[in-house]
Amino acid sequence: MIYLDNAATSWPKPESVYRAVDQTLRFAANPGRGEHRLSRESARLVLQSREAVAGFFGVQDSRHIIFTSGATESINMVIYGLPGLRRVLSVGYEHNSLWRPLEDVARTKNVVVQYITPLGPEGFDWNAYEEALACSPDLVTVTHASNVTGQVHPLAEIAQMARAAGALVLADLSQTAGILELNLAEIEVDFAAFPGHKGLLGPQGIGGLYIRDGSVLRPGRLGGTGGNSASPYMPEQLPDKFEGGTLNVPGIAGLAAGVSFLQQKTLRRVHAHELALRQRLKDGLEALGAVIFGGEGPSVGVLSFNLPGIDSRELAFILDDQYSICVRGGLHCSPRSHQALGTTGAVRVSPGIFNTGEEIDTLLSALEQIKQAAE
Repeated sequence: MIYLDNAATSWPKPESVYRAVDQTLRFAANPGRGEHRLSRESARLVLQSREAVAGFFGVQDSRHIIFTSGATESINMVIYGLPGLRRVLSVGYEHNSLWRPLEDVARTKNVVVQYITPLGPEGFDWNAYEEALACSPDLVTVTHASNVTGQVHPLAEIAQMARAAGALVLADLSQTAGILELNLAEIEVDFAAFPGHKGLLGPQGIGGLYIRDGSVLRPGRLGGTGGNSASPYMPEQLPDKFEGGTLNVPGIAGLAAGVSFLQQKTLRRVHAHELALRQRLKDGLEALGAVIFGGEGPSVGVLSFNLPGIDSRELAFILDDQYSICVRGGLHCSPRSHQALGTTGAVRVSPGIFNTGEEIDTLLSALEQIKQAAE
C-alpha cells in the first residue's frame, strides 16, 4: 500500500511513537491525582512532554502549551472563550474546524465575521488585508497553509500587522506544525492551534493550544485538575485552567516522541523532502494534462488536481481499489476553498516524511492507465 494522505493523518508513525504510546499505556495513571508512584511518574512524563513541545515551538515557558484533543478543540477554545468578541477577520481558506465555529458565533452571538482570501497568483494582497484590518476586528484568524492547495500564508507579517491594529491573532497550524520551522514567540501570535497526528507524527486524539502570556481566555471545560480540589472554581494558573479532566497521557507521550524524531531529522530536511515530492508530482500531472490546484510561492507538500471527465471521489476509489494507493477526493472539509477554486471536489495528494519518489512515480503511472481507460 502507498499512503499519500498525510494532510489528514500522517502514516506510518516512527517506531519510537508506537513504543512511547504502548509503554505509557502499561503504567499510566492520572497525573497529579495521587501520591503513589504511578501518578508521580505520569505527572513527570506530562511535564517533560510539555517542555519538549514548548521547546519545539520556541516557547520558553511550557505552561503556555495546553494539551487538547487536537486543533479542532484548540480552535473552539479560542472562538468560544474570548470575552467580548464582536468582530473576526478570517484570512485564508478555512478548514471546517475553523469555519463552522465562526459561522456559529456569527449566527448565535451576533459576531461579525469577515472572510478574505488575499493569496493569489501574484502573491499576498497586502492592500486587501489592510482594508480588512481597517474595520477593527477583535480577532484575526489565519489558516497558515491551505489543506487543499498547500499554499502558505506569511504568518509573521500578518500577525504583526494585526497586533498593530489592536487585534488578537489565532493561527491554525494544522498543515504546518512539524513541517515548517515555527518560533511562536518571535511570530507573536496570541493563540496557535496544532494537531499532534499530522506533521508532528503523534497519535490521533492529541494536540495543543499555545496561549501567549497575558492573553485573556475563559476555560470551556471545567473539571478536576488534581490541585486545589476544595475550590468550586477552576484554578487561574496555566496550564491547569484549561486542562480539566484526565489528560491523554499515552497520546502526550506519543506526541513528545514524534517531536523528538523530527528534531533529529530537522524540519528543513523534512520540508525539502516533501517539496521535492510535490514538484515531482506536479511535473508528472502537467504531462498528463491534469488540472492542478496549487499556485506558485511558498507551500507545504499538499497538492490537489483533477483529471478531466473523472469525478475526484471516483478516482480516489479506483486508486485505492485497483492500485492500493491512498489519496483523498472530494471537498477535504474545506468547501470555501473549492468554491474559490471553482471546483466541486478534487483529488488531494499529500506526501509525508516516509514517502519516496518511486511511490510518486507509481501514482503517476496508475493515473496514466486510468486516464487511458477512460478515453
